[in-house]
Amino acid sequence: MFCHRFTIQCLISILVLLCYIEECYGKDKKLFKADQKLPLPDITPLTGTLHGHIEKFKQLRDDLKALQNSKADQNPMTFFRETMRIMQGLQALGKDWKDIEQIQNSSARDFQQVLEEMDPMCGQIKPRAAVYEIKLRCMYTNLGGNPYYIVGPLKQEQVNRIPFVVDMYHDFLTQAEVKHANETRQVEPSVRRRLQTVVPNLFNVAVREAGENGYNGSHVKHRGYSMVLYLESYFNAGVTIFPEGIFTVSPRSGSLVVTKAHPSICPSSHPLNVITNFDIAAKKQKISKEKM
Repeated sequence: MFCHRFTIQCLISILVLLCYIEECYGKDKKLFKADQKLPLPDITPLTGTLHGHIEKFKQLRDDLKALQNSKADQNPMTFFRETMRIMQGLQALGKDWKDIEQIQNSSARDFQQVLEEMDPMCGQIKPRAAVYEIKLRCMYTNLGGNPYYIVGPLKQEQVNRIPFVVDMYHDFLTQAEVKHANETRQVEPSVRRRLQTVVPNLFNVAVREAGENGYNGSHVKHRGYSMVLYLESYFNAGVTIFPEGIFTVSPRSGSLVVTKAHPSICPSSHPLNVITNFDIAAKKQKISKEKM
């Protein structure tokens, strides 16, 4: 009887520990659900393995309760065999736990990589006060009588004015020009000439891809004006953000953003094709190129 009592006490202690672990991971799963809008690394392997682990634990817990409730009517040998089966199940859960930790550590490293490559303001976007919005205007402009735009003026939107100026020119490219740039990955000379009329001292213009980890321009010292010409349209993906995070610009195919405040592109579930005058390669890509 003393042996049986000691065995039951050990099993109850182990179950209490596993209940605590289950509760902690339950909280983690809620946090994952709350952050689904962010472009986090794939945690499907972790959640799937964890779900199976918890289901096994619940079954062993129920078996132990049933065994404890019926111990007075159990044959000693049957009771001993059932006790050993439950203990072997708990040992197997311990091995599964190591697999879960390995998957979790891999996901944590991937998420840390994303955090290092993103602008901190992407997670702290602040709503802009109406007093700033009311002063902004949309207009047609020929850029002071520029021959390119006298007949067909540009559609200019004042995105921001204080503390730095950001202008957006809608439909700067036709859909045919957008399609050609996406297919050839080249900037046509005619497009380059038109860009030079809007962006002073333009150089280093090329079609580039902002990956799923985005582009962190918060510490980049870019001389002169920065420009982003979108080749795709998204509502929530590939959002462009500016210093202080007080406003954002969603990608709109064919539209051009020009500013002296260097932008960042927030992480998303979709890569984004753009024409820029600055490099937007991720750190991971740069390192791989250096090794080559």
